[in-house]
Amino acid sequence: MDTLPEPQELEPLLSAALALPALKPQAARLERLLRDYARGLERKDAPLSVALVGATGAGKSTLLNALTGQSLAREGEDRPTSSAATVFAPEGAGLDALAQAGAKVVRYTPGPQGLWSGQVFIDTPDLNSVATVHREVARAALERADVALVVMHRGSVAEATQVEFLSEFARRRALVFLINFADELSPESREALKSQSRRLAAEQYGLPLESVPVFAISARAAQRGEDPSGEFGALLFHLKSLATQAVAERVRRTNARGVLEEIITRVEGALKETEDTLARTRGALESGLARASESLKTDFDSRLGLAQGHLGSEVRSQAAGRFWGPAAWGMRLSYVGAGGLGAATLVARRNLPVGLAVAATSTVLDAVRDRTRARAAETAVVEPFEDDLAVESAARTALAEARSLAHASGLSPETLGLPDVETLLAELRSARASAWRYTLTTAVAETVARWWRTARWLLLPLVNLPLLALMGHVGYRVVRAYVEGPLLGVDYFLNAGALFALLAGAGALLTSLSLAGTTRAVRRAGLERFVALLGALGGRMGESVQESILTGREAARAFLRFR
Repeated sequence: MDTLPEPQELEPLLSAALALPALKPQAARLERLLRDYARGLERKDAPLSVALVGATGAGKSTLLNALTGQSLAREGEDRPTSSAATVFAPEGAGLDALAQAGAKVVRYTPGPQGLWSGQVFIDTPDLNSVATVHREVARAALERADVALVVMHRGSVAEATQVEFLSEFARRRALVFLINFADELSPESREALKSQSRRLAAEQYGLPLESVPVFAISARAAQRGEDPSGEFGALLFHLKSLATQAVAERVRRTNARGVLEEIITRVEGALKETEDTLARTRGALESGLARASESLKTDFDSRLGLAQGHLGSEVRSQAAGRFWGPAAWGMRLSYVGAGGLGAATLVARRNLPVGLAVAATSTVLDAVRDRTRARAAETAVVEPFEDDLAVESAARTALAEARSLAHASGLSPETLGLPDVETLLAELRSARASAWRYTLTTAVAETVARWWRTARWLLLPLVNLPLLALMGHVGYRVVRAYVEGPLLGVDYFLNAGALFALLAGAGALLTSLSLAGTTRAVRRAGLERFVALLGALGGRMGESVQESILTGREAARAFLRFR
C-alpha cells in the first residue's frame, strides 16, 4: 500500500498483539522498531543522516574526511580508532534524535573543497572490535540514521560479525557497500569482491541482486583528488542523488516501509505459531476426550443398569397414565403392591375389615418402596462413588496430552483455555446428572409415547374388553335378580370382584410385559444423551481453546492489513 499508517494507529495494535506468547520475547525489539518507524515518518524535511559502519581498519574515518574535505575524524593505525559514535553535522542542522542517543556532536562548516559536504555523518565504532559495547553503540547510531555506508576491505567483506550486524538493518535502511583500498587491488579482484558483496547482500539480507549498490574506491586517493578505480565519481553521483530532498524523503519512507514490513513479518510469524499451537492443543484435547468418552460411557451405562428397576417403574407409571381402566390401576403398583392387593382380596372373602387393612398396608408399603428406590437410583447414577475413580481417570486422560503440549510450548494450560482436572471432573459429573434427568423425564416420556402409538389400538382393547364383558354380565345378573328374584348373595359379588381383580391383574401383567423393551430403549436414549453431552462439552472446551488469546490474535490480524 502506498499510504503508510500513522504511528499512533500502530501503537495500540502492537500493544495488544504483544499478548501473543510467541511475540512477548520480541517486545523490546518491536517497540524499538516502532520508534524507528515513527522517526522515519516525522523527519520529512530533516537533513539526510549517513552512518559509516565497518570493521577495524576499513577506512571509515578516512572516507568521511574525503567526503567533507576536512580532517574531522581522527585517522590512525591504532585500532580501533573510534570507541563511541560521533556525529558530524553542519551548523544549524537539527539533531534532537541523535543527541538523545548520547552521541558526541561535532559541528562543522561545509567547505567548497568537500566532495559531498553538508550532510550529517555518524562515525561509528568498529563492528569487529573485541569490545562488544562498540557494536551496541553502532547499533544505536544506525537506529537514527537514514543511510548506511558499509565500508569494507578485502578481508571484511564476508566477516560474520558484520553480516550479523547488518542483517538487523537491511530491510529498513538504505545500504551502500564500499570496498576500500581499491588502489591496492587488481581490476579482477575488485570485480570478484563486488560480486561477493552483492551475493552476500542477496543471500543474507534478501536484497535484489541487481540493485545492490557496490563501489570499489580508495578513500586515501580521494583525499588527494585521485580516483584509481574510476568508481568514486559514480559513488558521489549516487550519494548526491540520495541527498536531494525528494529522494531523501523517499529514502525515509522506504526505510519506514521496511520497518513496517519487519514488524508485520514478526507479528505474522507469532500469529501463525500461536494459531498452530492452538490447533494442535485443540486436536490433542479432542483426541483425549474421545479416548476418555469410552470409559465414561461404560461407567454411565453400568450406573443406569443399577437404576433399571426404577426406570421400569417410571415407564409403567407413565404408561398407566395413558391407559384407562382397572389395568392402569394395577400398572401403577409395584409387584409388592399388586401382591398385597391380591392377598387383601382373598382375605376379604373371609373377613372384609381385615382385607381392607391388608390393602391399605400394602399401598403404603408400595409408596414407601417407590420413594426409596427412586432415591437409591439417583444416588447410584448421579452421585460419585467413594473416589469416583473411573471419572477422575477419564478426566486426567482427556487433559493429559493437551496440557503437556501447552507446557512443551512454554505456556500455562490456562493461557490456552484448558481447564484443570478438578474443573473438568465437575463438568463431567454435571453432564452425568443432566443425562440422568433427561433419562428420567424426556426419554421415558418419548419412549412411552412411541409405545402408546401401537398399544392403544392393540393392547388397550385386549386388556379392557374382558373386564367390560364381566361388568356387563354382573350388571345383567343384578337387574334380572331384582326383577325376577331372588336377589344375589354376597358370595356372588365377592367372586365377581375376585375375578375382576384377576382379569385386571392379568391385563396389568400383559401390559408390563409389553413394556420390557421400552425400558431398554429408555436406557439407550439416556446413554445417547450422555454421549451427546460429552460431545457438547468437548465442543465448548475446544471453542475455549480456539478463543484464547483472542484480543492479541485479532490485533495481529489487524496488523496484517497494512501489508
